[in-house]
Amino acid sequence: MSILARATLGDYTWMMWRKRLRDWRNPRLALARVIGATSLENFDAQGDGQVVVLRHYGLADGMAVYDLGCGCGRTAQALQRAGWQGSYTGADILAPLVRELRRACPDYTAHVHRKLSLLADDASLDMVFHWSVFTHLKPEECLIYMQDTFRALKPGGRLVFSFLELEDPQHAPIFARRAKRIAGGGKEGVLDSFLHRDWIRHFARDCGFTEPDFTDGQDGSDHPPFWQSLAVMEKPVGEDNQA
Repeated sequence: MSILARATLGDYTWMMWRKRLRDWRNPRLALARVIGATSLENFDAQGDGQVVVLRHYGLADGMAVYDLGCGCGRTAQALQRAGWQGSYTGADILAPLVRELRRACPDYTAHVHRKLSLLADDASLDMVFHWSVFTHLKPEECLIYMQDTFRALKPGGRLVFSFLELEDPQHAPIFARRAKRIAGGGKEGVLDSFLHRDWIRHFARDCGFTEPDFTDGQDGSDHPPFWQSLAVMEKPVGEDNQA
């Protein structure tokens, strides 16, 4: 595990226990709040929107998918509600979240995994997706994950992920608030990271992916607005399994 991953694990563990103490009468709500939901209804609505996004980018029955940073199963539970049929694998750094996913979706596979890699064989996955993962990692770690994603995807497989960018007026205040807190001597807490689209394009070329497509966080033309920006790229058909 990287130094940042250890720090991230500590920050998230502390946040998780604070929220569980706050909502000790409703453990499901506490875990939903750990990953950003305001209520169980909001948790379900967010998951349903994520499934719409995945279907827009090619999700179909029979696929093998990998949910990096799966949390307590926001997307997994939505896939189950939608009746999707396929092979689902999730991974997260927090064991209580993974246990909740396993409880809610007993037919799915979920792992506690804290390395910058995917628990998947070479060329075994049709789609890899993650929400609010690269928003909490260094750019170098994002590249490492993308390299291993390329390895694990089948030719023609797709990577879909969300990210924060300073160019988005909805995202920029997060950066400003963090800078103000650090300047005032406050605790940094969970890292909020921003990526530039040119960096993502560079990482994609470095890994061997096709040119990425992007969707603004406020764009609702093809699916509900995601708020975070989205990137999607494909492993070209005919590529070998190495980045």
